[in-house]
Amino acid sequence: MALLNVKVLLTDGDGSRYAGRVVGVRGFKGCINKVGFKPNIPGQVVDSVASILCGEGVPVSRVALMSVGEVSTYRRAIVSPSDPIEYVRRVMRDYGYRLVVVVDSSGRVLGVIGRAEVLLTSSTKSEALASHVMREPLITLREDQRVGEALKSMLEVDEWYAPVTDRGFYKTLFGLEDAIERALKIDRDKAILEGVELREIMSVDVVVATVDDSVDRVWRLMMEHRYAGIPVVDRRGALIGIVTQYDLLKKGYARPHLEAEKGPGKTPKVRNVMTRPCTHLYPWSKALEAATIMVNRNIGRIPVVESDETRKIIGIVDREDIVKLLTSRS
Repeated sequence: MALLNVKVLLTDGDGSRYAGRVVGVRGFKGCINKVGFKPNIPGQVVDSVASILCGEGVPVSRVALMSVGEVSTYRRAIVSPSDPIEYVRRVMRDYGYRLVVVVDSSGRVLGVIGRAEVLLTSSTKSEALASHVMREPLITLREDQRVGEALKSMLEVDEWYAPVTDRGFYKTLFGLEDAIERALKIDRDKAILEGVELREIMSVDVVVATVDDSVDRVWRLMMEHRYAGIPVVDRRGALIGIVTQYDLLKKGYARPHLEAEKGPGKTPKVRNVMTRPCTHLYPWSKALEAATIMVNRNIGRIPVVESDETRKIIGIVDREDIVKLLTSRS
């Protein structure tokens, strides 16, 4: 038996919370299911507790304790290494995939291709194949892996999607929105999101573009800051739209960083590719509302404006901000 003397907050299977002090543990499994833990009974031996025993706290949300297999949605986001890059581009455009997985004929994962890789490849380069532009996945997941652990690993490498594999073979593609969507079906997790205003989690140093900016400038901003979308403002700083990698993909742009080479008057502007009007929220809006919009409209980020009158952008919230709430510890 490991001897401990740790003050903890535990959650049992029905979401009830108990405060107390654990001094011993047997059968440590690294997670909480149903534990016979009574409040404030010193010296009680607990059959199963989480990594909280090191004083880190227990994941606040229920979804963080579920497995990736329970939460993930099946996505047939796969291509063959011999598929032309134009086919990969079409798959990503038509199905809205942000990442596709390259697999061989047996289903073994060979690599991944993101929107950035597709956009950096010329559409006229007909000989380009998926195998030419794929890269190693930064992370792969298992179906039996805890969602909280998976999300933490994804955030550490700044990836919103990761292949789920079994001994190297493709099972599905897990995304941050899978965890958010499942959380919206759990009362406890919804309550967590309802208790947080966007002003508490939004990023305030917002990178913006104007309608007169060139597509190549916006692309460079996306690459520099690793953003998939940038809000568009007018001269007063009022929000009027947003431009995303998906917008560029839909418009058929390839190698947008070279658009400036077309010469004066020929370089496409943001006004020609941006999405308007742009969904927005307010600093007093709840994280629950943001999460619901992200899932229902399949969008990754929402600008936060000062008010309807000024529409001055003062922040932005994305899926990472929501997921961090679901993986935080008490």
